[in-house]
Amino acid sequence: MSPAATIDADAAKRLVLDAADALFYERGIAGVAMADVRDASGVSLRRLYSLYPSKRDLVAGWLDDRHHRWMKWFTETVEQLATTGVDPLLACFDAVAQWAASPGYRGCAFLNSIAEPTEIDDSHRTIVANHKQDLVGFLATCAEQEHPGSPPWLPGAVGALIDGAIVQSTVFGSTAPITDARCAAARLLESLQ
Repeated sequence: MSPAATIDADAAKRLVLDAADALFYERGIAGVAMADVRDASGVSLRRLYSLYPSKRDLVAGWLDDRHHRWMKWFTETVEQLATTGVDPLLACFDAVAQWAASPGYRGCAFLNSIAEPTEIDDSHRTIVANHKQDLVGFLATCAEQEHPGSPPWLPGAVGALIDGAIVQSTVFGSTAPITDARCAAARLLESLQ
């Protein structure tokens, strides 16, 4: 009996989601079979299917879990960077630059997922849209705190700069697009003063 067979459902789910996260992020959704997740997690195929009856269910669970973990990391990192006196909206770019410089960086898992139209459905698209809305919501909170009275389009504009910078940093294998987007955001914020 494998060690994973003796753990509770929550721990098994965590093993599966961690394995799915690593595999989907590295290979893409289409490049991963349920057997791959079984092998990487150590959770039997039978138990895996009892937790996630289909690959589509697993993808939804993974996207939801990644959203919560990524947003927690992002908001905490931005808040920490902002304690040094950096404008929180600009600190968002600094956080993304740290992430892009980390080993295994492959861009935004949510945007990558949307690029696989045969692997996702409307429920997955809803999770991705909610992730992006939560990101813009966080940017709106930063804007309200640091730039009261700023135009309502500011959070969406900064969010578009962030997403564009993430895509280009992935394509070019460089953090230069993030630096460029940060400069553009700084100019935009200066123009609003």
